[in-house]
Amino acid sequence: DQTLPVVINPKLQRICDQTDNPVECLITTIPFLREKAAINPMSILKIKVEAVDIKIKEALDKASKLLLYSSNSKPATFCFNVCINNYKSILESKHRILDAILLGDDKQLRVELSSNVDKIYHCEDAFEEANIKSPITEVNSLLGKMISNSLTITIDMVHF
Repeated sequence: DQTLPVVINPKLQRICDQTDNPVECLITTIPFLREKAAINPMSILKIKVEAVDIKIKEALDKASKLLLYSSNSKPATFCFNVCINNYKSILESKHRILDAILLGDDKQLRVELSSNVDKIYHCEDAFEEANIKSPITEVNSLLGKMISNSLTITIDMVHF
């Protein structure tokens, strides 16, 4: 569930609040506005980080269940363990990301988010190298996009 931060102006809130993805609406609408919008990009980024955190927990749960019910072949077990460890690592990075947001440290923020993108794709690569069709491809694709979008917001935020 995405809710818009209170820091935006009421007109913009009315435009995006009723959409399915108000944060994405906000991000895509702002560049087309002639006047400066009263918005705090950090608050949008915090919402994105929380959304990624929820999806990572879901992915971790799914990967753990799939590992439990997998054929117990060594390559599949190895691949699931790579993904599970990477997902756990991404969850652990949440606090460093939120600290970087709080401090306005865009360099550290980019490092953390880029590292998380790498961990997602490393999970998928493990399955490809083992020549196993990944049952969590959709999950990885979604997570990769979400984290990449957060990285884009971070880069845009520097120019705000």
